[in-house]
Amino acid sequence: MDACREIVYFGQPDPMGLKQLKEAWNSRELLLSFFQRDLLIRYRQVLIGVLWVLIQPTLGTLIFLLLFYFMGANRNPHLNTREIWHDASVILVGMLLWQLVNNSLRDATGSLVNHQHVITKIYFPRMLLPLASLLCALFDLAVGGILLFPVSAWLGQSFHWATSWAALLAIVWLVVFCFGAILWLSSLNAQYRDIGYVLPFVMQLGMFLSPVVYGLERIENSLSRFWQVIYCANPVASCIGLARWGVLGSPMPPVLGLMLAAIITFLLVASGLVWFQRSNQWMADRI
Repeated sequence: MDACREIVYFGQPDPMGLKQLKEAWNSRELLLSFFQRDLLIRYRQVLIGVLWVLIQPTLGTLIFLLLFYFMGANRNPHLNTREIWHDASVILVGMLLWQLVNNSLRDATGSLVNHQHVITKIYFPRMLLPLASLLCALFDLAVGGILLFPVSAWLGQSFHWATSWAALLAIVWLVVFCFGAILWLSSLNAQYRDIGYVLPFVMQLGMFLSPVVYGLERIENSLSRFWQVIYCANPVASCIGLARWGVLGSPMPPVLGLMLAAIITFLLVASGLVWFQRSNQWMADRI
């Protein structure tokens, strides 16, 4: 009969999940160790190492540029090739930010399951595992961001340094959004392995529903003002649009869309903290 009783958690009450943030901060040295270990595992026995971080967005940008070139050449034989290459920096910004979202969610979702042999033996802030995956994705973004300088110089484009703060704000915003998402995904995947199978399909849809390989001006030309706001309520779309506006001078996302995206991000992080704290109580028993 005792085995059928409900599991009772005797830890300190933390209904909003805020104490686990303090616990994670106090264990930041362990987080740094997880981060360094993940980087070493990722690039162990890799021939060209960190260059893969530069190759992936570069190849992605070239593939979409060639695709748009052939599609545009068929529709308009007088299309200037220079106009196609002008979109390289726009696509590259989208690819780099999407790589942050994709890599962090992909790696963090399975981080708890991959370390279940540790979780079931000792206690430590479980939040550190998905956070280490997020730091690895942020490291990839920092390295890949170097590509923007030679691409812009080759295209003869100048950086908008006066508004470059918006790009930094967009990156911080996107990291916060990914943080809320990985809290949900990693803890749900610890109980329901279906999450890991569904996620790749959802990420494919998310890439085409976000302005990764096209600019917001295409949305402005094809959607009404109301649907533009709904479209930019997607935090990923707002962050990409804000970053492009900050460094390239691309169209600014609608202010109302930015506000809705900010509210959605806040709700995602707040609910993620609450859910992760609740799942943390039974994680070692059910993972």
